[in-house]
Amino acid sequence: MYKFAIVGGGFGGLVSAIKLKDFVLFEKSKILGGCGGYFIRNNLVFNSGATTIAFMGKNEFVYQFFESFGIKLDFKEHKLAFDIIDVQDNKVFNFKEVINSNEKIFEKIYYNPLALMKFLFDFLKVSNLNEYEKHALIISLQSSKTPFEIFKKLSYDYYLSTWAIFKEGFKNLIESIEQRIISNGEIIKECEVVKIKKLSNYFEIETTNGIYKAKNVILNLDPWNVNRILGKNLLKLPKENNLWHALVLYLSWKVKPLKNYYYLILDRNLKTIHAPFVSFFENGTITISAHYKNYYNEKEIDHLLNVLKSMNIEFQLITIANSKSFEKYTGRYKGYVGGFEMSYINLISSFLRGLKKDGIYFMGDYYFPGQSLASSIIRAKWLL
Repeated sequence: MYKFAIVGGGFGGLVSAIKLKDFVLFEKSKILGGCGGYFIRNNLVFNSGATTIAFMGKNEFVYQFFESFGIKLDFKEHKLAFDIIDVQDNKVFNFKEVINSNEKIFEKIYYNPLALMKFLFDFLKVSNLNEYEKHALIISLQSSKTPFEIFKKLSYDYYLSTWAIFKEGFKNLIESIEQRIISNGEIIKECEVVKIKKLSNYFEIETTNGIYKAKNVILNLDPWNVNRILGKNLLKLPKENNLWHALVLYLSWKVKPLKNYYYLILDRNLKTIHAPFVSFFENGTITISAHYKNYYNEKEIDHLLNVLKSMNIEFQLITIANSKSFEKYTGRYKGYVGGFEMSYINLISSFLRGLKKDGIYFMGDYYFPGQSLASSIIRAKWLL
């Protein structure tokens, strides 16, 4: 009998394991990390999906969290956020500089959560960004004991903080965390949880490796998989026609540009691929994370690669992952990205739903797309 059973070895599950003792963590893949995991191709290490970790300055809370648990990480600090390249209008500007240039405006509303929320949505309504691009600028949600503090974290803190650049993507990070947590619990990889049944004072967990028992359960899963393994509709499901699929391009580079991160606003006449975020890593790899709804046009991938060529970047395309491969390697239902669509009502109702039901803790990005490592840490501090 374990005190905790953690289902899903993504960031939410790993952060939970860091805080706990007497646990078993189930991960159906060979590699921990989920969307923040990695794979090796052509002797190169690639990030599976997520590419940024924020709040990694020595006085910032993610770094301090790792430091407090004795997790040593080898990374380079990055304090420039990212450049936004508007391909159609041929403009380049730095997101951090835009925020700093409007500092007085933000100062007035930063500590007024309702005013900040209204400003964000009013700004996005009149901007030229498409639907997903609007979401992508404000999905860095960080939970808090005081619900309204979340609105301070919608965007600015995340992008103005110190980011970490790891030489081999998140491989170093995940291996360091794994070394730390195996001393306090058990990790079972390539093991899928099939069903969880609540009995009188414990949970029975049926897996492909056998039956396990635990007093508490932490689910780091999407809502579809939560309902599936519980055998009931415990969580409300987002409308699937409002959701986005992941599309990720993996490349290698010969000559790296000056910046590590670029956000591309493509030709607005191209309708299927949205919000491509380009990340360059020191080991010679490039990850381009983008999204689409029901389908994507192959010609738009060519357009995306031509944008890189126009930046004088020498590269080689290694492979492309769409929603099917994303589902296979991360376990996300149909390869969907995140949960409910961003809106006033969903921001507020997320707190009314709570993060714990019937003795089960939820660590997945059930509420909104783009759960970050930072939000996992705050949520774990709050819940566990």
